Amino acid sequence: MPRSYGGPANGRRDFLAGLSSGAAALLAAVAAVLSTLITATPAAAAVPSCKVGAYVTDLYAVDPVQSTVNADLWLWSVCPRKDLAAVQRLEFTNATQTTLTAPSSEKVDNEYWTQVKVAGTFRQTLNLTNFPFDKQVIRIRVEENKLDKSRFVYRADAKNSTYNPRIHPGDFKITRFRIGVGDVPYRTSFGDPRLKQGGSSHYSQLVIEFQLTRVDLTSFGKQILPVYVALLVALISFLIWSKDNEVAMVARLGILGAALFTIMLNLRAVDEALGTFLNVTLVEEIHFMSLLYVLVGVANTTYVMKLLTDPMAEPAARRFNNRTFAIATGLYLIANIVVIALTVSF
Repeated sequence: MPRSYGGPANGRRDFLAGLSSGAAALLAAVAAVLSTLITATPAAAAVPSCKVGAYVTDLYAVDPVQSTVNADLWLWSVCPRKDLAAVQRLEFTNATQTTLTAPSSEKVDNEYWTQVKVAGTFRQTLNLTNFPFDKQVIRIRVEENKLDKSRFVYRADAKNSTYNPRIHPGDFKITRFRIGVGDVPYRTSFGDPRLKQGGSSHYSQLVIEFQLTRVDLTSFGKQILPVYVALLVALISFLIWSKDNEVAMVARLGILGAALFTIMLNLRAVDEALGTFLNVTLVEEIHFMSLLYVLVGVANTTYVMKLLTDPMAEPAARRFNNRTFAIATGLYLIANIVVIALTVSF
């Protein structure tokens, strides 16, 4: 029987054709399923939102002792519906007290523009470590107090938000201003039945931020001048000599005691003025170095008095006194320059 050369080749062609048909059918089925899922899942509805902004008319009474600052500002919202007006549901989360005028609303084209005037005292964390070359960041936090972020969100009106250029907050000048929007998480649903019970919630928040840079050093000069005067008096004590050594040494100790008392008293006044009992500022560092210098003067005078009990030891006492004076004064001046330079650089 003659051999057939077409049988095996035809079989391979049939197999490949079947494989291609199966793959095409599988792809068609996957496409149909995806199409069904996409059709069946409705597009997520956009969360209602309002554009919110601020104009700060005044910023004053920056108080480091109470850790507060006062501010007057206008807030506004531009919303697609009148009932969404954000300024009717405000919470100032870092305020100790606020006063708001009645909101005024106006329809402009298809939007509702609502504004309110706010005056308040706001809590701030003031870092005076680098005083008097410090920079302070002041924030006013405004939060939606009713609708969580699944039902309402803020949009920042950064283009129209700014501050009064005539503001002069004490010893500072404003070197930066910005506003931004974020959401704040809470570890509770506040009992809202629409949220998962025992779960958390998020609310939209507007942050108005200033950076203040201290430019007026008058207060620093007033605080540090008594220290340097006392230091100068303590320095002069090293130079007091007399034919009656006992009288000279007693005079030295009296001068050093007065300098010590002046520095301690002034340090207390600085702490009360700045509210820095738990921090160390440049002013306090200078006080501490001055105290150490005075104590070195006391120790030097005491040792010199001991040496002078022997009349033959007076030259040695003078040499020791002069050496101590030069080393202590030199180290004091170098330390002052270093701490001031480091504070300015930061």
